[in-house]
Amino acid sequence: MCSCTWPAVHELYRMQAPGKIYTIGIAGHTAFTNQVLEGFREGMPESGYVEGKNVNYIYCSRPLDNNDQIIDAELKKLLAQNIDMLLTAYNETALRAKKAVEGTDIPVLATVFSRPVEMGLVKTLSHPEGSVTGVQVADTMSKALELLGQIIPHTKKIYLPYNPDDPVSILYLYGLNKTASRLGIELVLHKVHSVEEAVTTIEGLPNDVDAIYRIPSPTLSPRNRKLSQAAIKRGLPMGSGTTLDEAALITFAAEPYNIGKQAARLAHQIRQGAKPADLPMETSEAYLTINLKTAEKIGLKIPDSLLLQAKTIIH
Repeated sequence: MCSCTWPAVHELYRMQAPGKIYTIGIAGHTAFTNQVLEGFREGMPESGYVEGKNVNYIYCSRPLDNNDQIIDAELKKLLAQNIDMLLTAYNETALRAKKAVEGTDIPVLATVFSRPVEMGLVKTLSHPEGSVTGVQVADTMSKALELLGQIIPHTKKIYLPYNPDDPVSILYLYGLNKTASRLGIELVLHKVHSVEEAVTTIEGLPNDVDAIYRIPSPTLSPRNRKLSQAAIKRGLPMGSGTTLDEAALITFAAEPYNIGKQAARLAHQIRQGAKPADLPMETSEAYLTINLKTAEKIGLKIPDSLLLQAKTIIH
């Protein structure tokens, strides 16, 4: 005999009622968001969701461009369309979404999020305690820096551009100096406020700089290809612990597509009645990607020991 209260039974019926279409608002930007969404949309049918039949997706009407006012305006438009869930990509969008759904019962599924506890998105990874859960990116910054240092024998100096106005970048700076010191590497930290400023600096880097390292940055990451091209022109390897454009020499990071598929499984659990507050935030797996075309352009031979560790090698 069912011991559920009437409101609980009513809610369960509402979620499973024939003909009820689950509407998910999508808030994100950049090509990497498209990869996350591709994984999400291909993962949803594995749990029985067919677009147009029992699930629909509503998208932002314009690029978010890391602008709080634009993000808030687009979230408001999505929320006005009777959505059942918000799927977000990257830190700022998820943080704004968390605020936007206050006072509602709309869950937020955050993806490609860096350090959610430190950024105030969730209380803890195991018990988010709020309206948000999702998939955080694995913290691979120290390991990626170590891998970059292994590419060039006797690496001594690595250039690291960052925008001090990007909170997530500041978080990732902590601890990197300790890793660099252990490796015998000097990090040349440089404050920039635009992609153009970073490109100009790369073009004028002194000859004693051995490589370029990138950390997560809402300012730089969406247009990192310009930095990669500048690095190739200077003959410098670029590495990162975050997903960049394909032209980057080496990355040790999560694959956006796989993050999307992880998020699809979480979306199904929420659809079945799980509360984000009680649904542990998952962590993406990290993979090594090496671009041999870029290596050839800058005249660099990648050690076989690193090639054997790579999941993806771009020829």
